[in-house]
Amino acid sequence: MPKALAECLRQHTCLYASFDRTVNADFSRGEGTAKYQSQVVRHASYGGRYGGGLHFSAADYGWAEDEFVFPAEDNFPYSSGPFEGTVSLWLNCDPDADLAAAYPVDPFHLSRHPADGSFYLDLTRPDDERYGSPRKLRFGMYGDSPERQRHLGGQLIVVGDLGWKRGEWHHVVATWRNFNSGRNDAAAEVYIDEVRRGWMEGFEHRLTWDLAGMKIGLGQRFAGLLDELIVLDVALSAAQVQALHRLPGPAGDLLQGSP
Repeated sequence: MPKALAECLRQHTCLYASFDRTVNADFSRGEGTAKYQSQVVRHASYGGRYGGGLHFSAADYGWAEDEFVFPAEDNFPYSSGPFEGTVSLWLNCDPDADLAAAYPVDPFHLSRHPADGSFYLDLTRPDDERYGSPRKLRFGMYGDSPERQRHLGGQLIVVGDLGWKRGEWHHVVATWRNFNSGRNDAAAEVYIDEVRRGWMEGFEHRLTWDLAGMKIGLGQRFAGLLDELIVLDVALSAAQVQALHRLPGPAGDLLQGSP
């Protein structure tokens, strides 16, 4: 396994949850205890990517957005100065067969408001007026946007032609650089199964957050399996994303120093 990836994970992990034995984080800089709604989320001791995982049946749960949450403070790499980071997770679902047509679905979400100070990975509605069908994967990055309108203040990377089927695991990684730099040098990328599928660069991203009390939400309106959540305070390179995707076991093996 590339030494560079192991060292990167040990130095830069903010939050890691393997979900192999428990719903709580294996490692966290902040509070690592999860809160979740047991009627729509259960921990499966087998059936995850490598061992256990989270099983969501929240397709009709609505807009409460409290299906599964970790505290965001210290677990997400926000800074008032320049900051970068990576979110990595594995998903198993058929977006068009398993999810309710009435809702967008957010496997990962952290926001002050959906269109103001928001980071999210979501699957769009079918027949969306902007994107059509089938569902697309988006990485949304809204900075400070007092108007709180979806067409203002945000950057969106949209990836289509997913072709996901139930029973298949897919690795989703989002990276970003130079946010809050004060310059037009921000960049972001989305990888699916180690392939860079979407990117943006040369924009300014201003964000003012107080993470105290904010939550990292998983599986909002999601139906399927979710596993191996990693949040880093560094943007992984393409080679590191590839190495992470090809790990023969959970990333926790590298965090714990296993060869």
